[in-house]
Amino acid sequence: QSLAAQTQSGRSLQAQTTGPTRVVAVNPFLPLAGSFQGEFETRVRDNLSVAVAASHVSLGDDSDRFTNADLKLRLYPSERALEGFGLAAGLGVGHQSNVVEVFCADPTGRDCRNTRATATGPTFSVEMQYQWLLGRNRNTAVTVGGGAKRYYIDDAPNGFEVFETYQPTLRLTVGYAFR
Repeated sequence: QSLAAQTQSGRSLQAQTTGPTRVVAVNPFLPLAGSFQGEFETRVRDNLSVAVAASHVSLGDDSDRFTNADLKLRLYPSERALEGFGLAAGLGVGHQSNVVEVFCADPTGRDCRNTRATATGPTFSVEMQYQWLLGRNRNTAVTVGGGAKRYYIDDAPNGFEVFETYQPTLRLTVGYAFR
């Protein structure tokens, strides 16, 4: 092994042992729309981390709402946990609230109310992401990613099929990385 390769390998190992071991991050744009997405991630090995995530997405007053809490196991193939490309699988709990029908007591349509159906059940998710640790001390974390979530919710209230079985997921978070 060349001296340059050994030096680079030593720097990489030093960065792992002295760098951040935890990240707390949120999506800075979702609160503007009345929604939330956040995550706390901690490194458990050079190539593995565990994360706890929560989100609430409301697609409008008269639309679907999704609230989730997940525990994720994330693999970093480059063996630099918390930095670079990562693949995750997660288990969690999801709550959906959907408009089933609009009830109008007044024939003119001025006194109308939505009837909502809600359900809670287990979820399974998979995602891919890329996370950068920026700055001299690598304390600023920026993450982009996407995946899919499967909801295991029995539905058919009043005979209507209202609950989503699969949902795409997107992730854009900015956070703080620390030891």
